[in-house]
Amino acid sequence: MPGVRLHSMDIRHLLLALLLLITSVFYGCVTVRAPLVPDKDYPRDWGDLSALGPECKTIEGIYVNEGEVTSAGGSTQSLSLTSILNIRSAARVVSLRVRTRKMDQNGDAFVTLQVLPDGNTAALQELQGCFCIKQTLACTQIYERYWSVPNFGLGGSQRNVYFSVSRDRALIGKLQNYHADVIFAIPVFGIKEPWTRFKTTNE
Repeated sequence: MPGVRLHSMDIRHLLLALLLLITSVFYGCVTVRAPLVPDKDYPRDWGDLSALGPECKTIEGIYVNEGEVTSAGGSTQSLSLTSILNIRSAARVVSLRVRTRKMDQNGDAFVTLQVLPDGNTAALQELQGCFCIKQTLACTQIYERYWSVPNFGLGGSQRNVYFSVSRDRALIGKLQNYHADVIFAIPVFGIKEPWTRFKTTNE
């Protein structure tokens, strides 16, 4: 039987299928964070969270790009909004706008998130994999990476993010960074879900 040559796109799809298969095994670890609510790791001084409305339009505004992310032990460190969204930019501020594509029968919406760094229309990015679920903005598969080493293993990692706003209009996000790998036929799964906060410019 002649050998079958796989293109890079075919390999990517195989890796994605593997990632989804392993993720389904560990489904209890990866959950949809909607509605977004504070948990034990949420910094209480960030304030209560507000629902974003049926199309998540409440999230629209201008935010300071440099924010903070929680780390182990409850401390925080700096992190940019553009890096979370996998956009290369050293912008000072970032404008967010939600464009509704379709409403479903449950009152949730298929949306895109328009990201405008420093008001530069030439740098406008529109994230396609976003949804307004239970008045929480969920953007999935923002970042993906796959790897494979013959006779060793293969796997991949992915980032999702769930957004809300606090009472003082700061942008609050919960990241969902997880990886699924098979190394020497042994499945390995890991997930980190830190909180992030970005102040509004009130402009």
